[in-house]
Amino acid sequence: MMKDKDLTQTIVGSPIYMAPEVLKGNFYDSRADVWSFGVVLFQMLYGFCPYEEHTIPKLIDAIDKNVLKFPMETVISDPMK
Repeated sequence: MMKDKDLTQTIVGSPIYMAPEVLKGNFYDSRADVWSFGVVLFQMLYGFCPYEEHTIPKLIDAIDKNVLKFPMETVISDPMK
């Protein structure tokens, strides 16, 4: 039987909300949850996910290479960003 800590080695959920280290199959910790929360918050504020691709390799590539852009038409305070 696995220990609770060992669950950090599993992948469960929608890839668009996953931290890069989870998508890459690397070890991860609670900071991956902060990433996921940020993706959900971005989606709540702007109405779309910051990174969306059709495959996991393309999603990883987009996260690694693309700078996050905040849409100018939606006014969000700097502290919220």
